[in-house]
Amino acid sequence: MEIDYSKIRLYKDRIRIFFIIYFFGEDYHDPRRPNCSKVLHTEVKIQKLDFLLRNPDYLAYELMELLKTGTIKKAEIKDEIIKIFVENEPEVRRLEMEKFFFGAYEDIDQVIAFLISCGFIEYASERDTNLRVIKKSYYVTKEADQKMTENLKNLEMLKWYVKRCELIKKYFGDFSGSDLKALQYQIDEYRNTSYKEYITDIQELVKNQFFKEFGENL
Repeated sequence: MEIDYSKIRLYKDRIRIFFIIYFFGEDYHDPRRPNCSKVLHTEVKIQKLDFLLRNPDYLAYELMELLKTGTIKKAEIKDEIIKIFVENEPEVRRLEMEKFFFGAYEDIDQVIAFLISCGFIEYASERDTNLRVIKKSYYVTKEADQKMTENLKNLEMLKWYVKRCELIKKYFGDFSGSDLKALQYQIDEYRNTSYKEYITDIQELVKNQFFKEFGENL
């Protein structure tokens, strides 16, 4: 039986983007959208969170960078990074993203359209006087929220996505899209990638930094 990898990729994209909107959305209570319970503002944040989901080596690097703040438990970060590499996530979970004018980017319009058609989300945008889109908002419907609440524990095949979103939210949930973009641009391999080229992996960089930080090899 021939495997249709394009369909698998499509399912992965839909799952990731919905989970980002769901897990990182703020509680929403507004009579203008009575059937919605969460909202995530700005596509920039979706794109930057998606990059961390798709590139576990970059996530590991950013976790180590947090140690510089002095507010994060070192052993906790160490354990998370070891898990990422023990499971070979930088190879198994990696989904390449291209570099555009403002960093990693992939068109999500079709995914959003699908999620809207399923009744999982609603979408709204605001434009300036020149009719340029200046703000995008993604709303999780109460129906989708209820389905997630009822079925989340039983989604065994999607457990990795759930745990990864929870991990990223724990450490980066309060970061804006611009904050995340700034962090990613501090990494030479990311910043120096040419326009419309795939952003290279940084496994060796992470391993070197891990040794410097913890005195152990990954």
